[in-house]
Amino acid sequence: MPPNDDDATMRLPPPRTQASGSVARRGVGLAVLGGGAALAAAVGGGLWLWRGVETAAPMLPATVADASAPAPPLLDMEGIAAHRAVEPTALRWSANPLVWVLDFPSLETQGAAMNRVAALIEKAGAPRDRVLDDAELAAAIAADRRTAANWYFGHNYRAGDVLRMFALAERQGIRLTPPELWLRAQVELSQRVDRGREAAILTIPGLGPQIDAQLRRTILRHELGHGQFFTLPFFAAHVMRVWEGGFTAAERADMRRFLAADGYDTAQEEMMANEAMAYLLYTPDRRFFNPARDLGWSDAQAERLRVLLRTQAPEAPGAP
Repeated sequence: MPPNDDDATMRLPPPRTQASGSVARRGVGLAVLGGGAALAAAVGGGLWLWRGVETAAPMLPATVADASAPAPPLLDMEGIAAHRAVEPTALRWSANPLVWVLDFPSLETQGAAMNRVAALIEKAGAPRDRVLDDAELAAAIAADRRTAANWYFGHNYRAGDVLRMFALAERQGIRLTPPELWLRAQVELSQRVDRGREAAILTIPGLGPQIDAQLRRTILRHELGHGQFFTLPFFAAHVMRVWEGGFTAAERADMRRFLAADGYDTAQEEMMANEAMAYLLYTPDRRFFNPARDLGWSDAQAERLRVLLRTQAPEAPGAP
């Protein structure tokens, strides 16, 4: 989380209604590095909700993606980080093809596609049983003193949770935006490509006034950690065991306070565990997450929990 007064974190999930998130935080939204959810601040914030300057109008996809389209290309983490989208583009992580990364050319375009999903799945104070209409969504963003562009810096959800949002929107008669229609097509495509298995849907924004190359890489690494949680049941079960039995009650309370400051729905226990894991294992940049500054923990205390989490953790995405 960046060292300033702005938000910098990441956001995350809800119960099978709880399991996806975004980067959003007083800084980084890794709130989604965030889940699920989110990073949110300017460099010098956390995995992440970042506050910042307005940028250009969003570039929208020219057409809604064809659900019969071929599977997106497989790229390693460095390839995804180096990719520069000129329009919303779906990619898959070669280390785990169930992890889909939607690369948006700007924060504006990402927000136009993802904010309604984030509100349903992980935003504190938002309903879990219905989708916000346009006016309600705008009011929720304004209440956080943010814009549609910087409400979240990254997102991470289970494909099934995203599809639930679209089913509710259809039932409520909510008209979807072109970016939301594109998102739905990608999630439906993930079901066709990976029949019988649920994909993780992650997002990263393109470079801009609030996002430089290093921050984009940080968001991506944090979100890939969530992708592992959503697609590797043994790892998710391990994280939950460590959260419930390895963290002390005081440590869980510290993490909950940290995430609550970024707008996470802290009643979602899986989301809390998922975010704790992603920050401790996959967010080594201390500008964005510093246990001493953000949680009041010593390095030894944080390392004790990292050791417990690492015992069954898949290989970390990217170098520390």
